[in-house]
Amino acid sequence: MQTPGRTVRARRIGTDAVLVAGLLVVLVGLFVWPTLSHGFVFPVGPDVPVYLWWARVAASEGLSLVGERPGAVAIIPAVGGALGLGLVPALAGLQYALGPAIGLAGAGLLRGRGSGARPAWLAGGFLAGVWATHLGGGFLANLAMAAPFVAAAAVLARRNRRGTVGAAVLLGGGGLAHPQFFAVGASVLLLTALWAAARDRRVSARSGDAGRVLAALGGGVLIAGAGLLAALAGPPRIGGETSKDAFLRRVGAWQALRETYVHRFGENWRRYAPIMNTGLVLGGATHGRGFSRRFLLAWIVLTAIAVPAGVVTGWFPPDRVLTFAFCIPLLASVGLVWLGRLLGRWWFAWPVGIVLVALTALPTLRAWDEETPFIAPGELRSATIAGRIAATTPDGTPIVFVVHDDTSDSLFLASHALNVARATAPSGRVHDVSVFVGTVADLRARRPTLGGSRLGDLASVTSLQDIPASPEPAIFVIPDFDRDQGALTSAGLTRWDPLVASSLPDARPLPSAEDELAPASPRAMASAAIRVMLLLIVVGFGWARWSAGDLAGALAVAPAFGIATLAITTVALERMGLGLGAGTGTFASALAGAGGYLLAWLRRRTTHAR
Repeated sequence: MQTPGRTVRARRIGTDAVLVAGLLVVLVGLFVWPTLSHGFVFPVGPDVPVYLWWARVAASEGLSLVGERPGAVAIIPAVGGALGLGLVPALAGLQYALGPAIGLAGAGLLRGRGSGARPAWLAGGFLAGVWATHLGGGFLANLAMAAPFVAAAAVLARRNRRGTVGAAVLLGGGGLAHPQFFAVGASVLLLTALWAAARDRRVSARSGDAGRVLAALGGGVLIAGAGLLAALAGPPRIGGETSKDAFLRRVGAWQALRETYVHRFGENWRRYAPIMNTGLVLGGATHGRGFSRRFLLAWIVLTAIAVPAGVVTGWFPPDRVLTFAFCIPLLASVGLVWLGRLLGRWWFAWPVGIVLVALTALPTLRAWDEETPFIAPGELRSATIAGRIAATTPDGTPIVFVVHDDTSDSLFLASHALNVARATAPSGRVHDVSVFVGTVADLRARRPTLGGSRLGDLASVTSLQDIPASPEPAIFVIPDFDRDQGALTSAGLTRWDPLVASSLPDARPLPSAEDELAPASPRAMASAAIRVMLLLIVVGFGWARWSAGDLAGALAVAPAFGIATLAITTVALERMGLGLGAGTGTFASALAGAGGYLLAWLRRRTTHAR
């Protein structure tokens, strides 16, 4: 028989679970809204072509060829296979599900053991989910690392052994998804542990926050490190710069890289609602309690140091560090509750709080609505035809796409063209694909195209050096990459299609490949987001129930556990030789979920035995 206290607690947990589910629906709706309202047929963001070709190559040739972020890459074809989705909707589904997963994890962190103020964790979950749209524009690996990282803090706040183990699993999966940002997260946790050790004057994995944090971080490092080392086994990673930033780093153009970072930061600062956030963060920083407060303050301190350091040195993008700073919306939500208490009566505090949440979220949501896909259907069609032509050449033949545009940023266009060309080339020939920044005539004469900007000239010289001298390259021109109006009719090129020319003679027919990319309808991508979210919840709920406690807390961190355990399991199975096909995706989902449900069952059985 339940006591009145237990009955009240059960009702509170049930209500909280309903609110978490409602928050989930709202955030998923926000993420898929631009795609539905604007009728997009590809996910938004500049990094989408990168993940598409990485996923294709990983699925057909192995993770070692694209093993820089193995966890994020492996889950795309695995989830697609488990749910019967193509690569485009699978990528869109993950991209639009992981942002809401971060919001839910933030709500779980502020809710704590169930005693956190509902206005704080609801506002925190909503604002953290909205903040995730800064990474929602194609930065899949960042999203896949951020969700487990925030969830790890949420289960560490439980201050027990299960939370420590669960946090290690989350951090390990997140580290596999994005090792570079895992280093940022590890720095936050180390700072949190140092603070706790100084406060408690001890480091104990049983009773002290410092020991628990260090134990979880150590476990996460071991899991991520083992996965990253395993991903190196096999053929070496395919070279080539997948972004303008990578090219600038390669050639040592540090001043230009710093100027690029500063320019982006200056363009984007308004979307972070600094006027609204700063005051609320300061209010939230002086309130709160326990581990969650120390964790968020350690994160804000690191961000406050890292952002100006990135601006001054150019060693890393300050804008990306800020987009990762989910401590800002979470502390701002605590500040909202603090402000509400100052205002006093609920009938005045609640309307003010709702208005402040809306004003805080509005600039970010406006920027999210302005995000666009960076692949056009016509561009994909032309590049796909070029890929079919390339498939007729002997293995080892250089496949070179000409990139030329005097009026735009040739470095970005070159990296974009390389990514799209690799996404549409036969998977086994991706290592042969490269780009030349310049004119068709200069490429055929084996000379760089000079006379433009300093960086443009450098890009032409560098891209030419990357093309083997022999055998003779197969040259391709499509208007989306080479915007010279006369390029398609250059002497010696054959028009295979109204928008595709090549140095190869016409030799039709051109059969399509089995894994060719195709646009997805807006509804298909929105449906994929819902299905992926449900899959992540089902896979992660057992782990979450075991480590996070009550139903509402488990629901909040379940998607993060889903992505972390799937990343670990898919990488492990692929390295064992099972590949990343449909069968592996289904098996990985079942295996990852079964481990959590087994632990939850054992815990329940032990509890009843007592």
